[in-house]
Amino acid sequence: MAWFTRFTRFGDVHLVYAQEKDNSCGIACTMMTVFKINKLSLSTAIHAEKDVYKVYSKVSGSTYDGSSYSYADHLASTLNKLSVGTWIAKYVGPSSVAQTVLDKVGTVSAVRGPTIFVKPIIVLLEWTDGPGAHFVVVDTVRTAAGKKYATVCDPWDGHVHVTRLQKGKTLAYTGAKVPLSWDLGGKRHEYAKATPGETNGWVVCRQS
Repeated sequence: MAWFTRFTRFGDVHLVYAQEKDNSCGIACTMMTVFKINKLSLSTAIHAEKDVYKVYSKVSGSTYDGSSYSYADHLASTLNKLSVGTWIAKYVGPSSVAQTVLDKVGTVSAVRGPTIFVKPIIVLLEWTDGPGAHFVVVDTVRTAAGKKYATVCDPWDGHVHVTRLQKGKTLAYTGAKVPLSWDLGGKRHEYAKATPGETNGWVVCRQS
């Protein structure tokens, strides 16, 4: 587990948390969301990890250690106890995820430079070749040449993947190795091969 600083072709900067265990993507996305909203220092964010596990365990009714799947409704309940506003988990349908992302995250122009204020959303993917699902965070949508691109913070590999976003279509996502990247310490997973997937309709977002 570790925090990584990632840059995109738009010149913006994203801090991505790499999940500790194979099934802890939901908790990792929760921690990223809290970090991005509250602009925590890294030391504070690291300290807060144990608190997130404790809160999730409480709202789910059983001790959670990252070794089992997490659930969207429990992630929303966890966020509601972490001073980052009011959150809900809802099923909007696969073809409505893109519009929900646009509504909740908003868009910024392709002018290069960091985005200071972000309104992240957690979305749930299903792998095309199965099995299993995967939570990721979208924290920015950029418009370039008339097209919209979501910056997807993936806790599996600790990278940001710039992904085309189209209204009325599922958000098609491919987990794959990022070229020309480097790490300064920290542990993360790596995609052994290109792994296609798409949003299945579930999102965790702020209510207002």
